[in-house]
Amino acid sequence: SLINAFVQSEQPDKATEVFQLMQQQGIRPNVVTYNSLITSFGRAQRPDKANEVFQLMQQRRVRPDVVTFTALMSAFVRAGQHDRALAVWTSMKAAGVQPDTYTSRILKQLCVAS
Repeated sequence: SLINAFVQSEQPDKATEVFQLMQQQGIRPNVVTYNSLITSFGRAQRPDKANEVFQLMQQRRVRPDVVTFTALMSAFVRAGQHDRALAVWTSMKAAGVQPDTYTSRILKQLCVAS
């Protein structure tokens, strides 16, 4: 997708513009679209924006998956916000979402950094 192309080229603001255009045209974003934006802001060291996308996703009743939680945890770990990453881990467990291999790697990074 076009959003993913901007994510891969580390242009989260352009990805957000496309996201907004999609919505203006009546296209409802799915979990993959939200995950792409969260990942993009995380890579750009903008965890607060990643969290805003996560909150918007929840407001719109799009159910986060393991990729969502892991991307948000990664965003906070990259930014050195370990307490917030742990809060996301707690939310993930409360939501009944099972971790994957990448989640485990993020948790290891978190433990080493703490």
